[in-house]
Amino acid sequence: MFRYYQNSEFAESYVGVVPYDGGLFFIKNGLIDFGANELCLYENVWYYVSFGQVQLQYTGLAIHDGAWFYITNGLLDTTVNGLVSYNGETFVIAVGRICMEYSGLWLNAVSIGGNNQWYYIGAGMVQKVSQVVMYDGALFIVKEGILDTGNNGTITYGGINYIVVNGQLYVA
Repeated sequence: MFRYYQNSEFAESYVGVVPYDGGLFFIKNGLIDFGANELCLYENVWYYVSFGQVQLQYTGLAIHDGAWFYITNGLLDTTVNGLVSYNGETFVIAVGRICMEYSGLWLNAVSIGGNNQWYYIGAGMVQKVSQVVMYDGALFIVKEGILDTGNNGTITYGGINYIVVNGQLYVA
């Protein structure tokens, strides 16, 4: 059992994050909280904790209360915005959180560090499909999850002839 002491006395009501032996540990009621296996808030900082220890080496995604967040070196990183690759998938993140509410075409704008491409998103994740998709009442051609802006010409889709201009379909 690991106990936290202050002034040589067991601090049984202490809650916080304490450095020890090169690591950081989440303390609850004076003891390392080995049951802490999630994002834990202490003094306005979110720590990614596993078995009571802050995972300072971890960078990636973690779930908390049904939402996914981006972690850098064991801490919630609210500076992460835009597209982030993780475990072979690509996600839209804003202020460190996967935007699960994003679905449809999404612009990764140059002004926010993006590549000025439109991505086809479903529940915050780039959908790596190649097909005709509908967004905001219009039809578009998507290739591997990216709007195919180089696609121009004609196409028949659903028995209707369309003119394609920069990946968007218009009735011929």
